[in-house]
Amino acid sequence: MPKLPDPTLATQAQQRLRNWAAQPRVEELTAKLKDAGTSPEVQRLVQELQVHQIELEMQNEELLAAQAAAETARLAAEASRAQYAELYDFAPAALFSLRPDGRIAQLNDRACRLLGTTAARLTDRRFLLFVSPKSRDDFRAFFDNVLQNRQRHTAELHLQTSAGADFVAHLEGTAATSAAGGPIAQLAVVDVTALSQAVERRQRSDEQLQLALAASGTGVWVWTLATNLLEWDARAQRCFGRPHDPAPTSFSVLQSAVHPDDVVAVQRALQATVQHGHPLDLQLRVNWPDATVHYLSAHGKVQYDAQGKPESLVGLVRDETGRCAVEEELDYRNRQVQQLLDNLPMLFARLSPAGEYLEVAGAGLRRIGVESKDLVGQSVFKTSPTLSEPLRRLLAGEPVNFVGNVEVKGEQLYFQNYGFFDQQRRQAVLFAIDVTESEQMKKQLLEEQQFTKSLLNHSLDGVAAFDPAGRLTAWNRAMEALTGRAEADAIGQDVFACLPFDRSSAPGRIVDHLLHGAHRPHFHQPFKQTAPDRDFELTAISLNPDGGGLLMLHDVTERNRLHAAAANFRSQQQRETFRMVLLAQEIERKRISEALHNGVGQLLYATKLHLEESADAPSATGAALALLEEAIKATRSVSFELTPSILEDFGLAVALQKLCKNIPPDKLRLHLYLSGLEQPLPLVLTVAIYRMVQELLSNVMKHARAEEATLHVVHENHQVNISMEDNGSGFDVATTVGMGKGIGLTSLYNRAALLGGQFELVSRRGRGTIATITLPVVEEMPEPTVSEAAGEAPTPAE
Repeated sequence: MPKLPDPTLATQAQQRLRNWAAQPRVEELTAKLKDAGTSPEVQRLVQELQVHQIELEMQNEELLAAQAAAETARLAAEASRAQYAELYDFAPAALFSLRPDGRIAQLNDRACRLLGTTAARLTDRRFLLFVSPKSRDDFRAFFDNVLQNRQRHTAELHLQTSAGADFVAHLEGTAATSAAGGPIAQLAVVDVTALSQAVERRQRSDEQLQLALAASGTGVWVWTLATNLLEWDARAQRCFGRPHDPAPTSFSVLQSAVHPDDVVAVQRALQATVQHGHPLDLQLRVNWPDATVHYLSAHGKVQYDAQGKPESLVGLVRDETGRCAVEEELDYRNRQVQQLLDNLPMLFARLSPAGEYLEVAGAGLRRIGVESKDLVGQSVFKTSPTLSEPLRRLLAGEPVNFVGNVEVKGEQLYFQNYGFFDQQRRQAVLFAIDVTESEQMKKQLLEEQQFTKSLLNHSLDGVAAFDPAGRLTAWNRAMEALTGRAEADAIGQDVFACLPFDRSSAPGRIVDHLLHGAHRPHFHQPFKQTAPDRDFELTAISLNPDGGGLLMLHDVTERNRLHAAAANFRSQQQRETFRMVLLAQEIERKRISEALHNGVGQLLYATKLHLEESADAPSATGAALALLEEAIKATRSVSFELTPSILEDFGLAVALQKLCKNIPPDKLRLHLYLSGLEQPLPLVLTVAIYRMVQELLSNVMKHARAEEATLHVVHENHQVNISMEDNGSGFDVATTVGMGKGIGLTSLYNRAALLGGQFELVSRRGRGTIATITLPVVEEMPEPTVSEAAGEAPTPAE
């Protein structure tokens, strides 16, 4: 505001002005009063009145001047206010005055149009209602910052009109003081939706450009000519095999990487671009730091300054090593194809849609005795009428693959043909290779196969062959009869889908080994077929280093039946012989036992009685009686061991219990477990079990040096299981049995074998021995007892 003048100085100036104005009139009035002879007091009074009158007149003039000045100021203020109101309403930005609670106190016409409603509907409403929900938190933070200090704050938020239309707005706000003296926020709002969309489009465009450059592996580089500095992005540096360095570098770094053979060409291209403004289009090779050579393509354009002088060279660079390798490979393949066409009996032809030769090449032309120029322009249907059908399909757009034949000088020539129709060039492409020798060999092979097939079909054995993939390639009539699967249904099928055994069986594993490349042949591998029940032998021979082979199935059912019958007959003979031998042994033992009991035993007993009646020499009689008692006991023991009458009288269980009780406990603690022996057993088996248990106990007592032993004898499931286990010193079974030591063990092995059973022995030094005997129970014809065969049983000794 302008500085107001000091009121004291103004009053003094006005007083001097009054004095200056009133001086002439007072002097004139004083002169008249003096002339009229008026008294001094009257003169003084009149003079004062005159002064006051003059002052009043002057004040009136001042008041009129002040009124005129005030009116002028009022008119100027009204003009300024009208001008300010016009500027406020038509400002390019929407202006809002917000109270601390966020309500709109004042807004301009632009703000009304921005929010799409009138000032009356907007005044005193919360500005937050016109902020999009996704920007309300940001607006609250912005509004608080505006009110907290008087600095200018900006924000870009999403607002919405009264109709709910969303738009992007740029907000600027400052804090101010209202007319009432309270704080108020002044906001200027500009709709920047179009600008935001343009920026977003620009960003998307830049992102798409970067994506395109990244996808194509293209790098950007800028060479500033004045400073010789090179700015290049990560992709450009990657094209030269360098790690990314954002700092500018000298252009000489790039030049030093150029392959020596390309340095001159690169310098000439750069010179032409910089001096003459030619676009840079360059293919070059560069040496990477790892000593590898890469192919690059570079494109650039000169940028000029305001004076039209070259300022920089801006361009793109791309690693074309892969493409160049592909092109080199394609060129190499083209040269290979040309070499093949020139040196192998091949033909290459291009045909028009009407079937006319457009091009014919290849050494195969010499085979048919024509030249390329003789065929170009000719119709393929005229030169090769026998191939009309496949060629019509080829020209119709269908790929074809067929073997065709032509007659040249009385000889049939065969060509393997492959063709396709190139829709882009509207022409057919046909390749043909001379396969005459192959077809002749096929014909010969077919005749040989037919001969071989005839031989296979007349074989009594089933014959099948399969390739490395496991697909059947041969299947004779015997296999058809064996499996019920015809040859046509088997050829080409998986080998295990047709054979009468699966992969997990023993013959199946042999076939699987052949499929995996095994070369060792297998002969006479037996297997059975359950429906019907037949026996076979498999012979498998490898036919291919990578897998596959030949299978021969020989029916051995009748042979096995004959072998089984012969073996059964021999086994029956052996059992019968053993039974007769055992019976003869028992009869002889019975006879010896009776002789000892009825002869020697009775004599010894009579001698004892006679000595007991004699009293002449008591001491000698006592000694003799003791010796006789021992002889009688030994005779009884031998008689019992030779023919234990308890075995016939009370059965196997009681006989075994009696046998075990005769073993002194101080010599061996024996535990006996019997099961199922109440069921009757054949006599021969009963005697054999008793004798084998005797032998087992005898071995333990004589050789095991054991303190404790356990004996199990169990009859179940049509077999008898005998188990003897001791805690003795043990021995090496293989050495003892192999060297023939131990007649008892050999006897046990032989007896078990003759009875159709098994004898197993497990022993470890210091760990004891386990002997196991398994004997089958075979029902036989009733046999006479030992007593019936040898006569009456001896009278038991008293």
